[in-house]
Amino acid sequence: MPKLEAFPRPAVAVDLALLTVDDPVSTPALRVFIRDLNGEHHLLPGGFIRERSTIAQTVDWILEQKVGLSLPRGVTPRLLRVFDAPDRDDRTWAMSIAHSICLPTGMTQRVAGDWVAPQEVGKLRFDHNNIVDAAVAELRERYEFRGRSEDLISPDPDGFFGSEAFTLHQLRRVHEAVVGMPMHKDNFAKRMTPLLDPVLHRDGTPVLAQNLRGRPAALYRRRA
Repeated sequence: MPKLEAFPRPAVAVDLALLTVDDPVSTPALRVFIRDLNGEHHLLPGGFIRERSTIAQTVDWILEQKVGLSLPRGVTPRLLRVFDAPDRDDRTWAMSIAHSICLPTGMTQRVAGDWVAPQEVGKLRFDHNNIVDAAVAELRERYEFRGRSEDLISPDPDGFFGSEAFTLHQLRRVHEAVVGMPMHKDNFAKRMTPLLDPVLHRDGTPVLAQNLRGRPAALYRRRA
């Protein structure tokens, strides 16, 4: 039996597609984080797995060293898939274990880099455009609910609002920003309202959104 040393081994990297919905309360828009290295290389944050390190440890190292943040409780990286085209990296034979991470808007203010619309990222290094496409497609699958059964529907499943309360109108606008097309107002409310808890005053009356144009609207949070 040949020894393991007889087999060539690829370098293994981890690349992260960081996604957010910018300004979810007012004018929501889907954004992806792009690093700019000396104005020459536009790419996703990533790095090679160090010897005896785990994938999770590598994700944390990339976030700390190349993004400048640590994930709060409740924000979890999602495994996309392995990108393994032999020619994907022009420096060496390398595979990438790609993840997507969805961040609440408030966290993006701590990140030094560019947040751009997925369709405007331009040409990225390596196969990072493919990773962005995969991350956005998977995200949209979670936010699109037309034609899906009730147990597969969730309001703001990736938590772009964070702990903030929202109106049904604001929730629909976030879903539309992610999916990339308008949703029917009444159908959306009918499907989502049973999955939400209204925010109430101590006397049991609904808390209404302030400083919004039009008639005051009730505030909600995702049902625990």
